Amino acid sequence: MYWKVRKTSPEQIARQYGVHAALGISLLLNLILATTRPAMPKVSAELKVSFEQFAKQVTEHLLDTSYISYSDSTVALLRDELAPAVVKQLQDSEMLAKSDDDLRATAKTLTEERQVCAVKIKSIDPSELTPNGMLPVEVKGLVAIHSAQESGPTGPVNFDFKFLIGGKVGADGKPAYAADGKTPLPVVANFQDASTKPQ
Repeated sequence: MYWKVRKTSPEQIARQYGVHAALGISLLLNLILATTRPAMPKVSAELKVSFEQFAKQVTEHLLDTSYISYSDSTVALLRDELAPAVVKQLQDSEMLAKSDDDLRATAKTLTEERQVCAVKIKSIDPSELTPNGMLPVEVKGLVAIHSAQESGPTGPVNFDFKFLIGGKVGADGKPAYAADGKTPLPVVANFQDASTKPQ
């Protein structure tokens, strides 16, 4: 009996087993990448609570139109709680006083109208840290405004604010910490108003 000797060329082997080799190499590379990938930063429970409280405080200051506390809330936002880019964004959208004169004029108007407001926070939802160590926090709730001249909305208005909170940096370029020396001082690095506008 005659047996035919088959000659196999590298081309035939590549055609027959090339897909298997490519899948094996791909699987090996993905396994290496998965095990050597840097871990996403984790946020400690204390820091998460601190940033949640900070988000609540910033929300209350942003919505504060009470003649008693408007000036103090606005100054806190301008000096301590918002990054310069966020201050500019809010001033451009007229959610924040553009100058000291604007602040005084608004405070005077609120005092004349005896306007007060109440903020009710319904939820504070932090997400996972971003790769650059910032914590996204969404704050939802209601704000009700009342004045002697009834010039505000007639009922409570829903709000939905999204903050990106990071650690404050001092004038020396180093991270700023609270009095305990461990907890970073928070600052709003980005802000988005996702509230539905009343009809």
